[in-house]
Amino acid sequence: MKKIIVGLLMFIPLQIISGQDKIITIQQDTIHCRIISISPTHIQYEQTTENGYMAGKLIPTEQVSEYLRSPQSAEISLYDYTGSQTPKPVRKHYLGFGLTKGVNKYSGTWKSNWDQDYTGAGFEYAYRLYDSEIGVGLNYSTIYLSVPITLKKYLGEYIFWGFGLIAACEQKDVLCAGAFLMAGVEYVLENGFSLSFTPSFRYSLMNLTYSRKNKNAYGITNSGIDILQHAVVSIGIGYRF
Repeated sequence: MKKIIVGLLMFIPLQIISGQDKIITIQQDTIHCRIISISPTHIQYEQTTENGYMAGKLIPTEQVSEYLRSPQSAEISLYDYTGSQTPKPVRKHYLGFGLTKGVNKYSGTWKSNWDQDYTGAGFEYAYRLYDSEIGVGLNYSTIYLSVPITLKKYLGEYIFWGFGLIAACEQKDVLCAGAFLMAGVEYVLENGFSLSFTPSFRYSLMNLTYSRKNKNAYGITNSGIDILQHAVVSIGIGYRF
């Protein structure tokens, strides 16, 4: 009789464990739990604490290698359901091409005031990390060649803001380095292609010492360091994979 009772006591926990769902992380750790819902960004699940309470938790889908659901599990909510119980793929890499339209203004200490508008094009590669993204690009326009480094923060699925650092060669013989702020929207299609619209504002330190055409290009004869302002609007098309 005692053997039967002991066997039952050992069998019941095994049945409980085998009836649980499992989440396997990309580090190959296994989470025994009950999955509540699945969205493109998170899996919501419950675990029993040491005090016997059910604790609700979330795990980003990009940290999940796979999940296994017990046949005894109840139905769950699948947000953005696409016909399978697999979350949308996490697309960490981005390659994009964009067109820019901008205007710059010289606001130095010398009595010179000029405005220029310009058009350009560029490429960008970016890597997504949770809700942030770091990128590097190469832009060319009628008045400059630049290399920007950007950091974006996504507010939800479509809206982002960020800042960046930039090194440029203005007017082909003036070296610049600056920083900029940006905000914009991006819409990603199911196949990974995306469309974006990004206004930005940039301040650059302009080293006129390297200019061979100070008087012709800027209407000044002095050399030194001064400030250049840019207001830029970009339209981009890219692919996330």
